Amino acid sequence: MSEHRTEASGTLIPNNKNGRYANCTGISGTLLRILEPAANALSTFCKWLSAGGMIVFMGIVILTFLDVFLRYFFNRPLPGTYEVTEMLMALVVFSAIAYGQWNKSHVIMDVITGSLNENNKNTLGAVTSLWSLAVCALSIYATARYALIVKSTTGLLGIPYAPFVWFVVFGFVTLALSFVWDFLVQFHNVAKLGTVRIIIVWAAGIIPVLIAWYLGTHRLIGVSSVAIGSIGIVVMFLLFLSGMPVALALMATGFMFSGSIRGLTATLNFYGKAAFSTSASYTWSPLMFFMLMGYFCFYGNLGKDLYECAKKWLGHCRGGLAQGSVCACTAFGAVVGDSLSGTIAMSAIALPEMRSAGYDDKLAVGTLACSGTIGCLIPPSAYFILYGVLAEQSIADLFMAGVIPGILCMFLYCLTVWFMVWRNPALAPRVEKTPIGERMRSLTSALPILLLFILVIGGIYAGIFTPTEGGAIGSVGTLIIALALRRLTIKKFMESLNDASKFITMSFTVLTGATILGYLMTLSRIPTLLAEGIGAMGMPGWLTMVAIIIVLLFLGCFVPAMPLLLVCVPIFVPIAHLFHWDLIWFGVLMVLMMNMASITPPFGINLFVMKSVAEIPLGTMFRAAVPFVIGLAFVIAIIIAFPPLSAWLPAILH
Repeated sequence: MSEHRTEASGTLIPNNKNGRYANCTGISGTLLRILEPAANALSTFCKWLSAGGMIVFMGIVILTFLDVFLRYFFNRPLPGTYEVTEMLMALVVFSAIAYGQWNKSHVIMDVITGSLNENNKNTLGAVTSLWSLAVCALSIYATARYALIVKSTTGLLGIPYAPFVWFVVFGFVTLALSFVWDFLVQFHNVAKLGTVRIIIVWAAGIIPVLIAWYLGTHRLIGVSSVAIGSIGIVVMFLLFLSGMPVALALMATGFMFSGSIRGLTATLNFYGKAAFSTSASYTWSPLMFFMLMGYFCFYGNLGKDLYECAKKWLGHCRGGLAQGSVCACTAFGAVVGDSLSGTIAMSAIALPEMRSAGYDDKLAVGTLACSGTIGCLIPPSAYFILYGVLAEQSIADLFMAGVIPGILCMFLYCLTVWFMVWRNPALAPRVEKTPIGERMRSLTSALPILLLFILVIGGIYAGIFTPTEGGAIGSVGTLIIALALRRLTIKKFMESLNDASKFITMSFTVLTGATILGYLMTLSRIPTLLAEGIGAMGMPGWLTMVAIIIVLLFLGCFVPAMPLLLVCVPIFVPIAHLFHWDLIWFGVLMVLMMNMASITPPFGINLFVMKSVAEIPLGTMFRAAVPFVIGLAFVIAIIIAFPPLSAWLPAILH
């Protein structure tokens, strides 16, 4: 059955026999009617292209697994595995970039757009689609320009870069076409509202693009680089609030204001290389591998074993099912590496259990929404991978540094549950105690996934394999466990690949945008001058840390965690250097603040996901999160006051 997008939201829906736009009139309606078959064909093509990319990714995973296996057991590694992985990573990312847009999986901020009525939403959507289309056109031009001049090959196998750069260009072309369809659908709805709205769309869509092009192509003489960079940061947040995809907003900001400082040629040279070099980077590849491992665990329903074990051991305690959910989320974080997967997985398992036991929704949904964030602290953690690359710190050390803070967070969340139920026993009726024999048997069901965690993290820290190789081993191991337990059907396997492709593309497009914005930050010298200015003021370290925490708390209320991390790390790490802070400890604090961003209103993504799963009012969800936000604040305060809690484990293992 073919598919196309709705007029209002752009999501894929079943097509009817004559097409949704068969009876549309006017110029925009005629265009939709004519182009609808092409749009359906394009969306189907992008879906299969994404599937092809994930088949390539599975090939990378198997290749990396075989390389480790042959090297460790037979001392016969496969030559050029790193180079093949890097080149194919670009294919994986850009094969799914348009499919991500068709499915609305790219990161956006809907703080403003989410509260608009349909007419205003379509008007603003048409404008931001034009802006996004302009960024895609710039990306196509800059990347094609780079493809024409690049003559490099990989060092060992001699694989030429140019064909893979051209595939990046092709990916941007498919993305641009998806935005063309977005614009036509949204503009058709706007056209019904009259001439004034049409004029607003064209004026608001084109004039800013022309201004942006002027800024990117003309150096601003007499304006300091710091002022240009500061204006750029403000513009970036305005673009975020407009509902424009975060990745494209970062790219647009980086191009505009880098060009104002450095000039067009240098900016285009960097911009054209950025998309390819970011996706085809072995340094970033652990993010791909551990995300796939997490989705295999999610669709293999391995979290159920962890929850059943925790429930049997803790269910009879005060608020025991909620405390068991906290512990299960912590253990699940040893596989999934991010906050959202843990929240979704445990909600599907634990929420019906708690509701059937008579638990109040305020306790149940607050526990599940906030406990998922512990997965960002327990290794392997996607946020630690991002921070480690940006701050040039050991990912293995960061993984170990997150263990004790993660356990501390689990303890304080359990204490929060206990205190809430102690104050109001009606929140969580007690359940019957499980016999000791049954509790002991439950440990065996959770054992395989915990042993896999020990193998992966232990192997990384022991230097047996790299984080990327550990991710490949974890992915294959999780797949084997899920298949052995008969939890992963062909359908679920394909769904896990599909979701992984969307997350990977979303992550790497944001990374590309952050790379381009990082170029602007380097040119503006804002991070360096900020650190020097703080040093000249003679502020004590603790006061500076408080200021950083306040800034992150404020921004975390509005900006998604991943973009926030990518934007703030390059700014705050020079300050950490100034005060000689341990960057591993500082990384733990940054990840804790990203966790806070995930559960604080109005944008906390975990809260919105939990609201949808539990089907409760958003206000109830916000109130349910408050006790756990307070608990997380205590964790942050403890880690600041006692840095050895995060630094001790990496040091002792060294």
